[in-house]
Amino acid sequence: MARRAVDARRNLRMTSDQPLSHTLAELGKIRTPIIYDAVEKFEVRARTEGLMDTTIRAQLPSLGPMIGYAATAKLVGTLPRAAGERCLEWRQVWDYMQQAPAPTVAVVQDLDQPAAKCCAWGDVSASLFLKLGAVGAVTNGGVRDLPEVEQLGFQLFAPSPVVGHAHTRWVEIDTPVTVGSLVVYPGDLIHGDEHGVMVIPKEIDPDELLQFTREFLLSEKTVVDYNQSPDFNLDTFSRLLQEHDQRTRRSGK
Repeated sequence: MARRAVDARRNLRMTSDQPLSHTLAELGKIRTPIIYDAVEKFEVRARTEGLMDTTIRAQLPSLGPMIGYAATAKLVGTLPRAAGERCLEWRQVWDYMQQAPAPTVAVVQDLDQPAAKCCAWGDVSASLFLKLGAVGAVTNGGVRDLPEVEQLGFQLFAPSPVVGHAHTRWVEIDTPVTVGSLVVYPGDLIHGDEHGVMVIPKEIDPDELLQFTREFLLSEKTVVDYNQSPDFNLDTFSRLLQEHDQRTRRSGK
């Protein structure tokens, strides 16, 4: 059944709570594992929460990290449209994406079992969604036209590329989706690179996360640099590692 849900929390986040684009741009220069390490120090969730599983892979790893707010949708496409079947018009999806907070990441659940026999993401869709404010797409379905999409600079995360688009049609927008065993809500802040995709917890202010991540990287560098020293010994390494842990502990943790 085609439908669209309205989430008041998401609408709030789209306005007053959305951080400046500079913050997101800077977080988008940092590898996802580093973002994960920094988030871990805030101790706001279990270490295995907020992560997509290994079925979701960067299809264009050369494009580097991606960050943006989730605009969610569900689709089907393995079988032709049945008589009387309700689905959304493509224009409804385009309007939704254009109205979503930028930068946007389209997070799309393929409801078919098995998934990934249809495809909504090729060079035409990527160029359009880029124009509508999206920086990439994350899906358990298929993607294609990888060389052309890479030239556009539009990130794609999916289990694998496919050849055809089959009978792709949209059935929901702006509702929670499950991709890579992770439930993603509209407005969630998504970060991903060649290592995988994660959701940055809403409890962590992006500006604070950026500042802390920079401090974390500087602290960690002292350990990595020492590991390359000709004077290396395990006693000093252990001391530096403990100092790094102490420096990067959150206040009160």
